[in-house]
Amino acid sequence: MKRMALLSILVLIVQLAFAFTGSFGGSRTEELSSVVGGSDGILAVGFSEYYDEPYMQTIVIKTDSDGNISWTKEYGTPVDDIGRCIVLTDEGMALLVSRVEMTSGAKLMATLIDGNGSQVWQNFYGKYRDYSPWSVVVTDNGFVIAGQCMTDNNYLQASLIKIDLSGRTVWEREFGKDGIDGAQAVTKLDDGNILATGYSWIEERQYLWLALLDSYGKTRWQKLIGNSEGPFLEGRAAIEAENGFLVGGISSSFSGKAYLAKIDTFGEIVEETLLDDKYPALLSILKDNDNYVGLASFVTVEDEGFGLIEITKEGEVLTHEAFNVDSFEPHAFARIGAGKFVVVGTKSTDENGRQAYWISADF
Repeated sequence: MKRMALLSILVLIVQLAFAFTGSFGGSRTEELSSVVGGSDGILAVGFSEYYDEPYMQTIVIKTDSDGNISWTKEYGTPVDDIGRCIVLTDEGMALLVSRVEMTSGAKLMATLIDGNGSQVWQNFYGKYRDYSPWSVVVTDNGFVIAGQCMTDNNYLQASLIKIDLSGRTVWEREFGKDGIDGAQAVTKLDDGNILATGYSWIEERQYLWLALLDSYGKTRWQKLIGNSEGPFLEGRAAIEAENGFLVGGISSSFSGKAYLAKIDTFGEIVEETLLDDKYPALLSILKDNDNYVGLASFVTVEDEGFGLIEITKEGEVLTHEAFNVDSFEPHAFARIGAGKFVVVGTKSTDENGRQAYWISADF
């Protein structure tokens, strides 16, 4: 039974002495886009800006369990590149995925590094141009990268590329027709299948897009969530939950609201929830003990920062807290223990401009 719930309960704004915070950068711009973590700290990827060419370089920051920087390294090219997403393997390796600006159009760059940050290999991908990677996941014997590309017909389409552990392309798929489409999150399911979510524009209306693929890249089903009269929808996060999936993102009419849906294994909506408009977007969802936790952006007239949302496997919102962090733009988060998370993004200051920033929170 499909059900829509609108949450407008009291938002608890928390000003805590966080376990730790950290920043990196100077008078230029540094940002963190993605993060993975555990009990020994975090590994975050983003970019650092320079005054001379190349102007932007992929950067990785490793911290210890107290949030102190262990090392920082750049994995760039002679041209501009921006680190977008990162994932850990069971062997302790990390794959970084970047957008690289080339004269023929932007390509994907994947870099495999070991636990000390040493580069194992680095390759470029994409049979088309203007690639933008947004998410990467470890799959059977490799990785799947989700994003967007410009095809030969000059259409922006959702893109999924699978590469093996040595960096060779296994398959590449595009989704969409003559509109604007993008894959913004991808996750591997317990049965080996792959679920991707994002958006699709059809006749001046944006729908939330879902696709289930097998490990060979064959489409099992595709779904569009939304209708021609309703708000614009966009998928930003997806995770497997009992008897289906939890999908998060944005619902927007005049302004955005965080959107959450429980989807069954056939791609049909079981339940939808709109959060309070203090949460403009649901950015990511992680498993935490028996339930799930979502990361949301948080903005009011007086406050800003991030929100953490506790979600059941059925898609019900149990609790949520807003964490006030001045001039902070959250991009991603990682679980470092039961009920313990690190959020990364960028923080603006009058003295140093936009800096890479990370902050821990108990929830």
